Amino acid sequence: MVNTMDKHRIFTSDYISNAVNDIKKIKPDYSLLLDLYERIFIEQENSRNSISQVNPLVLTESISEKSKGQFPLVDISQLIIDGESSEKLFMEICGILLTAGNGVTESVRRAVDALESQTLRAKELFSAFIGGDESFLAIIAEKFNIDIQVLRFLIYNSLKPSLNMFSQGISGSLDEEKEWGEGFCPVCGSMPELSVFEENGKRSLLCGFCGYQWLSKRIYCPFCGNTDHETLQYFEIEGEEEYRVDVCEKCCRYIKTLDMKKTSRLVYLPLENVSTPYIDVRFKEMGYKAGNTVIE
Repeated sequence: MVNTMDKHRIFTSDYISNAVNDIKKIKPDYSLLLDLYERIFIEQENSRNSISQVNPLVLTESISEKSKGQFPLVDISQLIIDGESSEKLFMEICGILLTAGNGVTESVRRAVDALESQTLRAKELFSAFIGGDESFLAIIAEKFNIDIQVLRFLIYNSLKPSLNMFSQGISGSLDEEKEWGEGFCPVCGSMPELSVFEENGKRSLLCGFCGYQWLSKRIYCPFCGNTDHETLQYFEIEGEEEYRVDVCEKCCRYIKTLDMKKTSRLVYLPLENVSTPYIDVRFKEMGYKAGNTVIE
């Protein structure tokens, strides 16, 4: 069984493919979606393994001060990416989506055409995304007739390996054996996208932006800090005992939780979130909101 808290773990293409196949056996109706993400995840891992870890000395003073308190080590705008590998990955993901022949094909093709003609530059997209410049992305989407959600999906998934390596590179100043007392990521300040009950009974949260994973309190809403057990509850997913959904009645948000003690299959955490869209549909219909909304 994989240790989900091992930040130095390396996932091979075979591991990812086997993890996908394990889930496809349980959820054959999602085979096409899982096949698509399998190819994207493999390209991301290949890209990630070619990126050197960020030298934390570039932000030593800032990190040193922030690590003493309950503050994230960096602002999102300070995240350092490998532009060359991210641009290459952008085109690889576009190629995957084009061959899939789904409803996003036209938007993807327009993005590729704009980049190849150099009327659009990837580094400008990456800078705007990291800097939170949604107005720039909206202008680009309108100018090139690209669906804004497709554009954000392409950008984020192209940057993800760099974001992962950055968080891994600077997280050495954190005490990873100690519970982080806040619900936001101790590295970049973003909200978690997934909760995990480890085999040792401890709870960890996975950042929905940089991919950092940290120890958290068990009975706790990471989105509003609620610790009142009377307004915190969880729902089990029928037929899938490894999943449950933790909800907070105060802020009306939910987070999906994977219990490692209740699954014997291979686990690749990014796959757990995308292979359970029916959970998101169900709980949004019940009036809850997803806690992390980097990509909708």
